[in-house]
Amino acid sequence: MLYFKLRLTLILFDINKKTTMKKLLLIFLIVMSISACSVLKDDEETKTNLAAPSEKIILAIWDSITAWYNLKLEDSYPKQLEKKLAENNYNYKVINAWVSWDTSENLLERIDLYLSEDDLPEIALIVIWWNDWLRWMSLDELEWNIKEIVTKLKKKNIKVVIGWMKIPANLWFNYSRNFSKLFKKIAKDEWVFLIDFFLEWVASIRELNLSDRIHPNEKWYKIISDNVYEYLIDNDIIND
Repeated sequence: MLYFKLRLTLILFDINKKTTMKKLLLIFLIVMSISACSVLKDDEETKTNLAAPSEKIILAIWDSITAWYNLKLEDSYPKQLEKKLAENNYNYKVINAWVSWDTSENLLERIDLYLSEDDLPEIALIVIWWNDWLRWMSLDELEWNIKEIVTKLKKKNIKVVIGWMKIPANLWFNYSRNFSKLFKKIAKDEWVFLIDFFLEWVASIRELNLSDRIHPNEKWYKIISDNVYEYLIDNDIIND
């Protein structure tokens, strides 16, 4: 830019050789002033871009329970969590990575799809349990699947939060009891965060479910998002 402005000065000099030195000096000073303003403007834009915080990503993994069934997208727990974070000046995007009838095996098969270096999440919230339990999946296999998922995430320096699930012991007593213990064991073995009974605040409360008594309503999602937010804050998992 400066080169072209100096060329302009020389052209003006050629056009009118009778131009006085005083006028030439004035033209030169004007050109230099414009250049200085341009440089200052570029510097300010650079500083602004450097100061702008980049959006961080939270990956919320669950099955159809988090798919806002018969609700608006804005009602879902990931969207409400994202809104809560924004209201408190945290610049996070929460990706709703739900898959209907999801299992730990299915999640392990596709987990690499979420680990693109261009959009790498900072935090992964994993709630994966119900469909494994319904299938009576081998607990050894379940443990191996979840640990492999956690290993892949930790290799990318992603903070892992597991939502622990308590299964009714009156159904398949021994299996359900051991299933419930498994999540605490995994969190301890892998040194990851554990939300102690993810559904504690909403379980068995009929008015927080839709008429099918299976899928949650917007109040259910709001309670979950508020409590997940508090957990992330209390455990210093999210950053400014």
